[in-house]
Amino acid sequence: MKKQSEWNRREFIVKPILWAGAASVLRGTDLLRANSLNETAAGPVLQRTLGKTGLVMPVVGMGVMNADVPGLLRRAYEIGIRHFDTAAGYQQGRNEEMVGQVVKEMGIRDKVTIATKQPARSRSQNTAEAKKRFVEGVEGSLQRLQMDHVDVLFHHGVDSVDDARAEGPLEALQSLKRDGKTRFVGISTHKTQDVVNEAIRLNLFDVVLVTLNYTMAHDAGILSTIERAAKSGIGIIAMKTQAGGTVRPDAKLPKMLPPVSQTALLKWVLNHEFVTAAIPGFSTYEHLEQDFSVARNLAYTDEEERFLADKTFSAQAEFCQQCGECKEDCPKHADIPALMRSHMYAVQYGNNGMARETLASVAAGRGLDACDGCESCAVACRNSVQVGRKIAHLKALARNNVLSC
Repeated sequence: MKKQSEWNRREFIVKPILWAGAASVLRGTDLLRANSLNETAAGPVLQRTLGKTGLVMPVVGMGVMNADVPGLLRRAYEIGIRHFDTAAGYQQGRNEEMVGQVVKEMGIRDKVTIATKQPARSRSQNTAEAKKRFVEGVEGSLQRLQMDHVDVLFHHGVDSVDDARAEGPLEALQSLKRDGKTRFVGISTHKTQDVVNEAIRLNLFDVVLVTLNYTMAHDAGILSTIERAAKSGIGIIAMKTQAGGTVRPDAKLPKMLPPVSQTALLKWVLNHEFVTAAIPGFSTYEHLEQDFSVARNLAYTDEEERFLADKTFSAQAEFCQQCGECKEDCPKHADIPALMRSHMYAVQYGNNGMARETLASVAAGRGLDACDGCESCAVACRNSVQVGRKIAHLKALARNNVLSC
């Protein structure tokens, strides 16, 4: 593997294109095909193995977080999706209930990979109490899913090295795995580089769920870290792959990206062969078909190449990479990364519930309340996010009770 200094921007764009031709493909004999997809012309669905777990899955799965229509899950299965990712907190547990009911009604439990996520309830608990509450949370998830086990269980939202090595959740994960409540254990994080490095060091996780998208193409450290985790045997699942979807928040009105942007961005992630699968969070049938269309062919179209070659995209995306470097700018020590995620959920995902939950998870005095009284924002993003504008927008949503917790 090249040293970080040897990577350059051209390689981050061109090398994945070359990797696409070498991606291994396996035909799943039980995959149902939609009439709208011509398998003969497009080829079989690309599948990869999730690290050392041995789980083989299509390169496109489903992040169920934003979905609330059971028929969308049924359709996803019919066209070939086999990996479904949910979490205890999504839609206050209703998301897991929907996944479990659809899987049960369709009789497909042995044909799909189910992943769910459990956050540590409190960082101040002692190890025994933290373990107990984590296990109780997972038991609740299994009840909602109507399953005796999941395939992958993540410690959710781990955004610091200290959280990654917290003994309570670690002991809970290992105990649940021994007891057959989950086949494999993982960690999900927005703080990719630091947490993934710690996951490699701990050597306890089978899978990591990481943020990865084209706005991070310039970051040699992040990509090298993820690749190193994959080479160590950890399975890599990618989220936030389309950097917030087609909506781009403007100062007054949202701007829309062209549909080709979504397939181009998804292909860019999957053309890194160390990524097993992506879990785009589509919530419409149109976006489902669009996202899964890349699962048979990762070669870029001319139009997709032109989109990726447009150097203005990353700046216009204003995607917060959760690096946390901006925190030192805030005199009131607001949790800027959490506020930026909340804005993305509310404005770009249209998921006000997730935005409320994210805001509610922030410690008192470090959320929007920390921003009260500020005439202007002192925070300067090291990339391209207009932090002050997004916080002002969040404040307006809160005043209108859209984000009331």
